[in-house]
Amino acid sequence: MRSDLVRVATLFVALVMMPGVAGAQVFVGAAKPRPGSAELSGGGFWMAGQSHDAAAATLTSNPSTGSSGFELFNAEPSVGAALGVHGVLGVYITRNLAIEGGIQFSRPQLKVRLTDDAEDAADVTATERITSYVFSGSLVYHFGGTGQTVPFIAGGAGHVRDVHGSSELVDTGVEYHGTVGIKSWFGRVRKLGVRAEGGVSVRDGGVSFDDGTRIVPIAAASLLYLF
Repeated sequence: MRSDLVRVATLFVALVMMPGVAGAQVFVGAAKPRPGSAELSGGGFWMAGQSHDAAAATLTSNPSTGSSGFELFNAEPSVGAALGVHGVLGVYITRNLAIEGGIQFSRPQLKVRLTDDAEDAADVTATERITSYVFSGSLVYHFGGTGQTVPFIAGGAGHVRDVHGSSELVDTGVEYHGTVGIKSWFGRVRKLGVRAEGGVSVRDGGVSFDDGTRIVPIAAASLLYLF
């Protein structure tokens, strides 16, 4: 009788623990990412507007005639905020560290307000739509590697290519960026998820009317797929 009770108790404990053990084995066996895993993401991003220093259009003096230069008008340039699309391909070096390469596409509006005309002409604002590309590379560190929601930080650099009109003028430059964000996975097997991040982009060159760098806030949201 006693041996029968022991058998029944042992069987009961085994039945209770089996689902948990099996579930843990499935999760561990399917836990990703692993070194060599590839991650593809794509979605939309937002970039804040940029204001540039005003500049004066000055008529150059002619020393031979003794005439002095004077300002024809002032120009106040700015680039509007823009929504765009982006895609990123990443490869994990370790469970926590990955390298990424990406591309961004947007069409911000360039505005130049012309004021203080020397001949008292009315103030006007000229506008132009810019086609902007950014080709970037980043290093990404993930905090924790097994949960469904994983925070991360990323930093890197890129090449800016801003195309005016019908490609008759192209401005190029360099870009440096840093972001923080989260990746949230659907289900226990990490294959499909979402990614959200925000940060800053520091730009030198591209559409610019001065020699300084610009710090531009950025944000992005994407769908994720892990191979």
